[in-house]
Amino acid sequence: MEDKLFWAAIALLALAILWAAWRYWRFYQREHFVCPQCGHRWKPPLGQMVFSVNAVEGKVLRCPHCGEKVYVEPVKDR
Repeated sequence: MEDKLFWAAIALLALAILWAAWRYWRFYQREHFVCPQCGHRWKPPLGQMVFSVNAVEGKVLRCPHCGEKVYVEPVKDR
């Protein structure tokens, strides 16, 4: 019984990692962020995306242009 529970947990963890990877891949294919302070548009590095604070729909990120830490929501690429 413990073996089955262990492998179920491993499978669930693998699915969560695959889902997160798919979400980030989709973001990099279709969306970017725009700083509300200076208007700079950018796609943050993966590490910054993973370790930044998640908010309702967006993230709290530091703008690479003006250096301000701001709440940003993703914007679709044109």
